[in-house]
Amino acid sequence: MEINSECKIPKLNPGKKISRIIESRYLKGFTFSFMLFFCVLVQAQNVTVNFNEVTLEKALKELARQADYEVLYTQKLLKVSKKVTINLKNVGLKEALNEVFKNQNLKYTLTNTTIVVTSSKTENLSAQLINVTGKILNTNNEPFPGVTIHVLETNKFSTSDFDGNFLMENVPSNGVIECSGLTVAKEYFPIKGKTQLTLVVQEKITEMDEVVVTGYKTISRKHLTGAVSKVDQKTLNQSVNSDLLTAIEGRVAGLLYQKNPFGASADKPILRGIGTFSSVEVGYSPLIVIDGLPTELTLDQINPYDIESVNVLKDAAAASIYGSRAANGIIVLTTKKGRGKLKVSINADYFVSTKPNLKDLNYASTSDIIDFEQAVYSRERNRFGDIATMFDNYGEIGSSRILYYSPLYQLNRDLEEGNISQSDYDNTTSQWRNNDYIKDYRDNVWKDEFRKRYNISFSGGSSRQNTYVSFNYDHTDNRIKYNSNQSFNLYAKSSYKVNNNLDVTVGVNGTIRNADITDSSFGDFNIQKRYERITDENGNLVMSPFVGISDGFTSSSEINPIVASQIAGLSGFNPVTFNVLQALQEGITQRKSLNLRAFAKLRLKLRKGLSLSSQFQHEAVRTDTDQYYEQDSYKMRYAINTLTEYNPNNDVYSYLDGFSEGGRYRQSTRQARNHSFRNQLDFSQEFGEGKHFVSAIAGFEMRETFVPRSVESLNYGYNPVTLTYNTLNTQDLSETGVPSYIYGRNKTLSALSTVQQEILHRYFSVYSSVNYTLLSKYNLTGSYRVDRADLFGVDSKYKNRPLWSVGVGWNITNENFMEKMSWVNSLKLRATHGYTGVVDQSTTPNIIARWRNDRLYRSLEYIDITTQPNPKLRWEKTETTNLGLDFSVLQSKLRGSIDVYRKYSSDLLTTTDLDPTVGALTRRINAGALLNKGIELSIGSDWYSKGDFKMGSNLVFSFNETTVDKVTREPSDAFVYVGSPLDYFIEGETYNSLYAYKHGGVTNGYPYALDENGEPSITFDDEGNPLPDSIKTITNPEALVNMGSLLPKYTGSFSQRFSYKQLDLNFLFVFSGGNVMRSDVLALNSDDLNDKRIVDRYTDSQRNNNTRLFVDFDESIRNNASTISNQWINSDVNVIKGDYVKLRNISLAYNLPEDITKKIKLSAAKMTFQINNLWNWSAAGNGIDPEAYSFNTGTRSIPLPKTFLFGLNLNI
Repeated sequence: MEINSECKIPKLNPGKKISRIIESRYLKGFTFSFMLFFCVLVQAQNVTVNFNEVTLEKALKELARQADYEVLYTQKLLKVSKKVTINLKNVGLKEALNEVFKNQNLKYTLTNTTIVVTSSKTENLSAQLINVTGKILNTNNEPFPGVTIHVLETNKFSTSDFDGNFLMENVPSNGVIECSGLTVAKEYFPIKGKTQLTLVVQEKITEMDEVVVTGYKTISRKHLTGAVSKVDQKTLNQSVNSDLLTAIEGRVAGLLYQKNPFGASADKPILRGIGTFSSVEVGYSPLIVIDGLPTELTLDQINPYDIESVNVLKDAAAASIYGSRAANGIIVLTTKKGRGKLKVSINADYFVSTKPNLKDLNYASTSDIIDFEQAVYSRERNRFGDIATMFDNYGEIGSSRILYYSPLYQLNRDLEEGNISQSDYDNTTSQWRNNDYIKDYRDNVWKDEFRKRYNISFSGGSSRQNTYVSFNYDHTDNRIKYNSNQSFNLYAKSSYKVNNNLDVTVGVNGTIRNADITDSSFGDFNIQKRYERITDENGNLVMSPFVGISDGFTSSSEINPIVASQIAGLSGFNPVTFNVLQALQEGITQRKSLNLRAFAKLRLKLRKGLSLSSQFQHEAVRTDTDQYYEQDSYKMRYAINTLTEYNPNNDVYSYLDGFSEGGRYRQSTRQARNHSFRNQLDFSQEFGEGKHFVSAIAGFEMRETFVPRSVESLNYGYNPVTLTYNTLNTQDLSETGVPSYIYGRNKTLSALSTVQQEILHRYFSVYSSVNYTLLSKYNLTGSYRVDRADLFGVDSKYKNRPLWSVGVGWNITNENFMEKMSWVNSLKLRATHGYTGVVDQSTTPNIIARWRNDRLYRSLEYIDITTQPNPKLRWEKTETTNLGLDFSVLQSKLRGSIDVYRKYSSDLLTTTDLDPTVGALTRRINAGALLNKGIELSIGSDWYSKGDFKMGSNLVFSFNETTVDKVTREPSDAFVYVGSPLDYFIEGETYNSLYAYKHGGVTNGYPYALDENGEPSITFDDEGNPLPDSIKTITNPEALVNMGSLLPKYTGSFSQRFSYKQLDLNFLFVFSGGNVMRSDVLALNSDDLNDKRIVDRYTDSQRNNNTRLFVDFDESIRNNASTISNQWINSDVNVIKGDYVKLRNISLAYNLPEDITKKIKLSAAKMTFQINNLWNWSAAGNGIDPEAYSFNTGTRSIPLPKTFLFGLNLNI
C-alpha cells in the first residue's frame, strides 16, 4: 500500500478567539493526530496492484490485505473463476474490484469491511442440504431479535425471534449466511457444515440509525434536528467509575465540570456555559431525567450499573419540551430492562485512594517556621517594650478579653521570666525543629481511603414481560479516621404486556445511606503548630496542655497557655488537654438517609401509530442526623468551664444547672417529597410508501415539590443509657447567658433557631412536539410548551410564558448525488432555534414576612418583612440558535459532529439598585441578560484494525464564552468586583471575570498599585520608605484590569483505545484552559504563615526582588498593611493561567476467553485494573493543581490523590 505523501491537513480558522486556543501545544498535537488519522483512513481505502495472470483467490486476498478488509467465498465458486491481469495505482477498492470481476461469471458485495463473492446467477451450491438452528447475539452477548437471516444464492430466509433464535431448513452445508436489519450492521458467516450456529452481530449500521431518548419520546437520530450527545452502555462500561458523574466525564462536548477545591463530591456539571445570575437559587447544573420524568437526584446518587444510556440534550429543539427547567440543558438517563432468558450480572469493585502528597502545598520546614515565628515574637516584644505589657494584651483568667498565643511564645515568656534556663530553651527548640505536626497528622489521622462496591443484577423477559432487578452495596472507609459511609441500593422495574393494546411498567428505586462524620474542627492538619506532636516515638499519645480550638457551643474564645495553666490549678474546672486522635472519636455525627423513587407507566395503543401513555412518579427523601458529645469530650469540658462561675474567696464553684452533668445530644430530621404526573398522546406513522414520516406528541404535566418543616432538638445533660436529659431555657441562655469566671463576664449558650418554614410549589404544563421527515431526507421539527407555577399569578401577562422551538434537518447522504460517494456513510446538517426557561424561587410577587416575638419583651409580636414583592416577576428565558453537522465516513471508521451555537438568556433575576424612598436599596428583579457563544466538536475513529489488534481514538472539544450583556446595578467599590465576581458584574465584559489592580512596582520591599489616573497608591520618601498619610485605597472600578475569565473557555478530552484479543487498554486525557486564576501570593498583613517563601522574604538585611511581610513592615504603616496586602495579592502581576492536562484514568481489561467461561458456566467474565489521576500538567507550574485550587483567592487545597481500582464482572 502506498501512502500519499501530499495528504493535506485542513487548516481551521473558525475565528480569532478559537485560533488563540488552537495555538496551545497539546491541543495542536490532538488536532494534528486526528487529521493524520483521517489521511491514513482515506488512503487506506486506496490500493495499488499489478496482477499478471494470477488466480482470483490470490487477487482478492491481496486487495483485502491492502484495504484491511475480509473476503468470504467458497472454493467451488473459485473453481470456475478466471485469472486476473490488471495494473492499477492508487485507486479506490471498489474501482479495483470492478476491474477484477469485469470478465468473471461471479459478482461481489461490499459491505462494512467484508468482500463477499457470490455467483452471478442463483444456483444450488451443494447437493448436501442440512437444517441449521442458531442464535443471534449482540456484542454484549444479549439475544438480538428481528434480524433477517438469508443464505446467499438461495431463497432461504428467516428472522430471529425474541430470544434471538432462528431455524433454516434444507440449506447448502457450504453456504454463506447474510445477517441484516434496520439496526444491524450487515455481516456474513460461512456455514461450514455446522448445524448449530451462534452469530454475533454489530448493532447500528450508521450513526443516523442510532436511537435517541429525549425523555418524552424515543426516536431515530435521522429524524432529529436538535443537538444531542449520547453515551452508550459500552462507553459507560469502558472503565471502572466511582459514579455516573465520572462515567460521562470527557464524553460529552460542552459539558464542563466545575471543580470544588474543597471536595470532589461538590463538583457541578455545567452545560454550554452559564445562563443565569442565580448561582445559588437556581444553580447551573442540567436537569436530570430518569426514564422520562425529572428527578431531584444528582448524578452521583444514581447507581451507574442501572443505566443503559445517557442522552444529553443541549439546544432548544432538544430540550425546550421541558420548558422552564431546560435552560441549563437536560441529561436523560435510560435504565436497563430485561431481555431474553434470565441473566445474572455480578460486579465487584475495589478502590484505594492514596494519602495526598502534601509537598505540593509548598509548606516551609518546621525549622524555618520556628525561625519565622521567633522573628514575629521579637518584633512584637520590641513593640511593647517589656514582657509584662506584651502578655497583658493576651489576657489571663478574668480578663476582659483572652487571646490565643503559641507554645513558642510561652517558651520565650518562660525564658524571660526566669522560669527556664537558656539551655532548657535551646534544648526544647532543638527538639521542636525535628517535629512535624503535618507529617504526624498524615501518618496517624489519615489513612489510604478504601472503598468496596458490589452489584448484582437479574434480568430477563419474553414477548409479554420483562424484569430488571439490581442490588448494590457500597462501603467507604474515608481518609480521616472514624469517617465512613455505606449505602444499600435496590432498583426493580417490570414491564407487562397485558394484551396487544396495553403495556404496564412499574418500578421502585430505594437507597439507604449511613455515614459517620467526625467533627470538622478536627479535620484540619493545621489545627496545631508545626512543631507540636500527636504521638511520641513509641506511639503514645502526646497530650497538649492547650490548643487554639474553642467549644463552638458557647460564646467563648480560644484560650492561651497562661489561662490553661491557671485552669489546671483549679480543681473545680475540667482539664483542657487535647489530642486530635482522641478528639476525633468525640461528637461523631451519624447521618441516616432514605431516598425512595416509585414510578409507574401505562401505555394504551388506540390505533395503529397512536397511543396514550400516563406516567406517575413519587420521590421522598428523609435524612436523620444524630450527634452526641460525652461529658468528658474536649468540647463539653471546654463549654462547662466557660459557663462555670467561681468564688476564690470561699472556693465555691457555681455550675450551670442541668448543663454540667451529662452530654450534649442533637437530633434533626429533614424531609422532602415530590410528585410528577404526565398524560401524553403519541403518534408515529409513515405515509405514502415511506415518503412521509410523522412523529408527534401532546400532553400535560403536573408537578409538586414539598419541603416540610424540619424537626430539631438539642438536649443537655443527656444520658445515652437512661435516655434522659435536662431541660434548659436555651433561649434565655443564648441572649443573656451566665457569669463566667474564666472570661470575667457573662457568656452565652447557643440555641436552635426558632424560625420554621415549609416550602410548597406546584407547576402545571401543556406541551406538544412534532417531527416530520420527507423522503428520508428533509426534517422539520417543532415544539411548544406553556408552564404555569404558583409563583406567577399577580400580573396575568406574566402567567403564561410560551417556550417553543423549530428545527430543520437535511440528511444529505440520502440525496441521489451522494450515491457515488460510497465512502460517506451518513451526513446530516441541522439548524434549530427556540426558547427554554429557568425557575428561580428566591423571589415572589407577594410580600414574604416572618411572625416574630421580640427578644426582650416576649409577649410583643411583630411581622418582619424579609422579601419585598415583585409584581412583574416572570420566567427567566433563554433563546438558543444552533447549527450542527453530523458525519460518518469510511464505513463509519471516522464519525463525529460539529455544533456552533448562540445562547442568549434574558429576563434574568439580578440585584438592581432602587430609589431608597421605596423602602429598600436593592431588589432582585428580571433585569439581567447573559450571552453565550460556543463551538463543539466530537470526533471518533476506529482507525486501525488488523486481525486481533484494533485501535480507536476519540477527541471531544468545546469552546464557550459567557458575556454579561445587561445588568442594572450601578458600579460600586472596586474591591467588590475583585472579591465577589459572582455577585458584581460589569456590562459587556466576561461573566465571572477576574479583576485585578494595576501593579505599579515594588520599592524597598513595599508593593504599590496604580489608580485610574496612573498615580501610585503609595508615595515614598527619598530613602524609599512609605509616607503613612499617602497610602490610599483604590476604590474606582476604572482602575481595575479585566484579566480574563475564571471559568475555563475550552474543555475537552482525548481517549485512546487498544484492543488485542482478550485485552483492552484505554487512556482518558482531559484538558481545560483559556481561563486565569490568582497566584498563591503570601498575605502581607498576617504573621500566621507557613509557606516556604517566608525564608526568602524581603528584609532590611536581605534585599531582593520579593516583598516584605507583615513582620518586617515599618511601624508607621502597620495599620495600612491590609490595604497594601489586598492590592498586592489582587494585582495583575499575580495572575496565572489555569490551563491543564490530566491523565484522568488508564485502564487495562482482560476478557476471559469463551472456551474457559463455558467450562465454568459463565457467559462472560472481565477483570479491569485502573489508575486514576496518574499524571498531570499545569500551565501554572509550582505544583499547583487547578482542580484543587480556589481560582479567585489563589488558595491551594489538598491535591487529588492517585486512586487504584480493580473491577471484576461476571455474567451468568
